[in-house]
Amino acid sequence: ENRYWPRKYIADHDGYIRYDHIGEGAYKETEQVIQQLLKERAASLGMQIASAQELVEIEEFQHSNFRTPELYFGYKFAQGRNQLGNDQGFQPEKIVEYSLPQKPNLHYFYLDGAWKNLEGGMELISDSGTILLEYRAKEVNIVAGNNAELEIFLDGKPIPSNYAGNDLTQGNKLLVEEHSLYNIVTSNEANTHTLRIDVNSPGFEIYTFTFG
Repeated sequence: ENRYWPRKYIADHDGYIRYDHIGEGAYKETEQVIQQLLKERAASLGMQIASAQELVEIEEFQHSNFRTPELYFGYKFAQGRNQLGNDQGFQPEKIVEYSLPQKPNLHYFYLDGAWKNLEGGMELISDSGTILLEYRAKEVNIVAGNNAELEIFLDGKPIPSNYAGNDLTQGNKLLVEEHSLYNIVTSNEANTHTLRIDVNSPGFEIYTFTFG
């Protein structure tokens, strides 16, 4: 029933899940859990282990112009990293009428239409809606669900074939049939573009944008 990507699960030597993290980041915390569980395993098996070394130095992904970071549509997972650009912002468990700005900001997503704010994502309530994003990356993916037909536009025009993701059909169309990861943009090098997704299916749910 996992609906998020990336997501890390760590199980101990008895097979119990001891750690669960949704999204990118938390590298230091993950390393700490691994080291602790290795100590527990060694103690359980009566093994002698060397003194713990310093934690592996892993830098967190730095927010920059080089690549847009993962974006979350659920109010629970967006805490501390809110990148919903609409003035209305997140309003937990409420239906909000969003409208697009005149000029979007890089690395922020914007909504148009009536959307219900869910813990893990956004659900389209109105008959139609739009998602707008100015991003920098090679690839763009969405994690979405519920039957819907989407139209994908890049820089104001139907997405050209040399940018069309692997899951697009009929030119710039994407059919969402189950909760899954869908590739909507793919290219050979990272560039800055404005992506627009038009949705004409009430009940459509979106959870994250991920980038490559």
